[in-house]
Amino acid sequence: MHRTSAILIAMLVACCGSGGSAMAAPATAAPATAAPATAAPATAAPATAGAAESVPPPVVFDGFGLEEFSEGGSIASFLQEIAGSEDEPEPPLGVPMDVIVNGPSGRDPGADSLAAELKSRIEGFHLSAGVQADPAVVHEGPANWVGGLGMSSDHDMGREVLELKTSLGRSQQTGIFGVEVGPRIERRLRDGLLFFLDGKAQAQARRSTESGNWQLPGGASDGSGMVGVAGSTGVMR
Repeated sequence: MHRTSAILIAMLVACCGSGGSAMAAPATAAPATAAPATAAPATAAPATAGAAESVPPPVVFDGFGLEEFSEGGSIASFLQEIAGSEDEPEPPLGVPMDVIVNGPSGRDPGADSLAAELKSRIEGFHLSAGVQADPAVVHEGPANWVGGLGMSSDHDMGREVLELKTSLGRSQQTGIFGVEVGPRIERRLRDGLLFFLDGKAQAQARRSTESGNWQLPGGASDGSGMVGVAGSTGVMR
């Protein structure tokens, strides 16, 4: 029996020794030497297509978007009024005026006086205003202030004119006030002829050097004023 036990112990020791040697020997793998990876440099292609796609489209102005805005008293309504006023017709330039200047015809002391007159037409009325200066006393200022108001009616057959003129001046330290009124009738004839009839009635009052009152026109004997009637007619082409 002791022999049998010794054999079993020997077999057990042998088995344990072989198994321990197998487990004690670890598997050592040889280290792999990694070759350095050298990558070729990448050549970047010109990005022309990408740059063209990144440019934004141009901005188009299509108004302020105020078509439905109806409230006043704001900046939006003010801009809308400016945009709408561009289509409105331009206002008229003003009232046309004519300037007429008549001067002396020579160096003769009895030559005509210097006169300047401004004329205009407003709503069918003819307006005029001006001054007259006597060459002998031009250093004293204007001799007369003149004004006028007239009405005219033009048609195919001719024209009718009614005119009123006034004057205010002085003569030898005496004031003179004059009024002149008269019609003018024109008629067109054949062959480009024009028949006219022109009439005038004048009245003049003087201011008294003693009392300073205006004296009504009288007869030729007292010399306080003047009343006269004149007329002319003719045919012209």
